[in-house]
Amino acid sequence: MPINVTGVDSTLKALRKFDPDLNKAMNKQIKAAMIPIRNTARGYMPSNSEVLSGWSRPTSSSETVNYRPFPPYDSAVARSGVVYRQGKNKKMPSGFQAAYYVANLSAPGAIYETAGRLPVARDKSKSLNPNAREQFLAPLPPLYGKNKERGRAIYRAWDEDHGHITLAVQKAISGAISKFNQSTFALAA
Repeated sequence: MPINVTGVDSTLKALRKFDPDLNKAMNKQIKAAMIPIRNTARGYMPSNSEVLSGWSRPTSSSETVNYRPFPPYDSAVARSGVVYRQGKNKKMPSGFQAAYYVANLSAPGAIYETAGRLPVARDKSKSLNPNAREQFLAPLPPLYGKNKERGRAIYRAWDEDHGHITLAVQKAISGAISKFNQSTFALAA
């Protein structure tokens, strides 16, 4: 779940420039708060036997098709794809950009995380099976979260955390800002 904090860019820039040790301490606190979410989300990724039977088998190779085939599910790839990252990610069309985040960078893991959260018109499906969507989603657990911010592993870990991580991240940022301001005012006096 995103935490919207304004003024982070200028604060982080000032911390890096004037007090790199304080910046490192803040990043260490944020990482310590976020790693349990990553680890919990990895635990929610299913084994190969828990997904739709055909999904764990490769359907075709890149030599036989001229498009990217649907990625086969591999639990090891999906679990290792759940990562914690520090630093700005790609800017969303809405202008939102994350400074610290947990994401699944593997294609099968991202599909497992988000499958079924957006309604799809039947006429837009590329499958020859008119019931493919329902059959794919049937064995998957429910989505956790609200609206577009819903998923099965990462969002479930955030949802079950009940905001403790959010408070820890906000506390780390606020504490760093407070210490930075105190040291700045002490130097000015």
